[in-house]
Amino acid sequence: MKTLLFFLSALAFFSAEKCKKKSPGGDASNLVSLETGPCFGFCPVFKLEVLNNGFVRYNGERFVEKVGKDSFYLTRTELKQLKEKIQSVNLWQYPDMIKTDVVDAPFATLIAYEGEKSKTVRGSIDRPAPLLELEGLLKDLAEAHGLQLKRGINPNSPPSGTMKEVIVQLKPDVNAGNWVNQFTEFKLRLVRRISAENIWIVAFDPKQIEEKALIDVLKDMDGVVEVQTNMPAKDRN
Repeated sequence: MKTLLFFLSALAFFSAEKCKKKSPGGDASNLVSLETGPCFGFCPVFKLEVLNNGFVRYNGERFVEKVGKDSFYLTRTELKQLKEKIQSVNLWQYPDMIKTDVVDAPFATLIAYEGEKSKTVRGSIDRPAPLLELEGLLKDLAEAHGLQLKRGINPNSPPSGTMKEVIVQLKPDVNAGNWVNQFTEFKLRLVRRISAENIWIVAFDPKQIEEKALIDVLKDMDGVVEVQTNMPAKDRN
């Protein structure tokens, strides 16, 4: 009988602990959210909502590794870092919409909350650096918890590992979509735009063309400024 009572008590304890992990405790009010929009290529489209207790809700919509809903908790250190960043950025000092001349890059919406009030700032990749840094931190925190958000996923691409990438800088007046569509012999795919200066990550199948040959071909094109292998930023020219 004592053994049975012990078992039932232990079961109740572990069930309670499991519920605690699933349900956010503490201050469950909104802290900040990030929502990304589509672009001409395969920019990841998702939404992150962070609560004041560190609970994070995720919803992946398109061109993301994980489509659908997920959630996780930030550590105390991560939550402290995020709150300090939100305070230093101070979204309230910016207009609701930041105008852009970049027509083919994704928009992102940041919302900061203070009690019943909220402040929304929307813009593209040419927003002020503090806003880009806050967005980057939110993505970094999500990736630290297993959600890959910085890299767009092309649903039509061959299996992972078969494609390679180059970085291509186009002239300011070149439309990237029209430019990439001219390659009928070996299909190139826009992955995402990484700079307001019309710089793109472009994927290709090395079975169709070798990287060196592709770079040589692209460098000879009128609308191309520069081409190089996609590698860690510290190793780029």
